[in-house]
Amino acid sequence: MFNRVATPDIRGPEPVKTLTPQQQPIPQMKTPAPPLFGSPLQQSGSVIDAPTSVLGQDITIAGQQLVIKTKGSLLIAGHIQGDVHGEAVTVGETGSVVGTITARTITVQGEVSGALKGTSVNLNATSRVDGDIVKQTLSIDEGAQFDGSVRRAKDVGEVTPDLS
Repeated sequence: MFNRVATPDIRGPEPVKTLTPQQQPIPQMKTPAPPLFGSPLQQSGSVIDAPTSVLGQDITIAGQQLVIKTKGSLLIAGHIQGDVHGEAVTVGETGSVVGTITARTITVQGEVSGALKGTSVNLNATSRVDGDIVKQTLSIDEGAQFDGSVRRAKDVGEVTPDLS
């Protein structure tokens, strides 16, 4: 009945629009996320200017006679089977360490099976520690699980990490 014949589009391409500087979209700048573990880090009245290293949840480090050393701060969210030495060591809620931790400041939120040797040792409410503690100062939050013995360090050398 009705038959429509297609006719070619005789319009040309649309002209290119150029924007004046006032019309240009302003690119959005992303502000950097704050560091996980402040830098510089404020710990017990002293400032540690060294960077913070983070071992993420997906990391497992294991080895015979393994020793991890850092002159800065270390946040452990993964799993370590070995000894850890550092200025400030934090075992995060998802972190675990099987071995000895020696540091000036030790904060445990996760699990540690081994000795803690530190100038300042803090066990948060979510911590689970199975091992002995040698310390100068100790704080244990309500809810923390701790099975072991505690004693005051005889001298500073006993709780000083080997960072060489």
